[in-house]
Amino acid sequence: MPKKYNSQILCVSSLIYFFAGTIIFKTNPYLAILLFAVTIFSIMYHHNFKSFNLKSLDWVFGTILFLYAFYIFKIQFDLYILIFLLLILGFRLMDHILFKTKRYGIFSYTHSLWHILSGLLIVSLFTLT
Repeated sequence: MPKKYNSQILCVSSLIYFFAGTIIFKTNPYLAILLFAVTIFSIMYHHNFKSFNLKSLDWVFGTILFLYAFYIFKIQFDLYILIFLLLILGFRLMDHILFKTKRYGIFSYTHSLWHILSGLLIVSLFTLT
């Protein structure tokens, strides 16, 4: 299996965070701004994936986004939301462990799926709760 990094699909799938931010902007502008930052750093990192600084920023903003979402939904504790957050975190860990380290040729696609699922999860949590 080829070890090719498909930065184009990863950059395009990162736009889901911009989409989520535009939908959420009226109800939570701080989260929307955070999503816009996540979009920018995700695209920058995936376009230049060998840059340690961009990788660090991508991880920092992704972690802030996760913690912020967890904080918001912990205030309004709902078992289903907690399960969704844990599932999406589990998917991300599996994506990293199983695909990035062992099957790098399909990582670009599984990680793009991660972008889409996490972006849609954020939108659904804010529009359905």
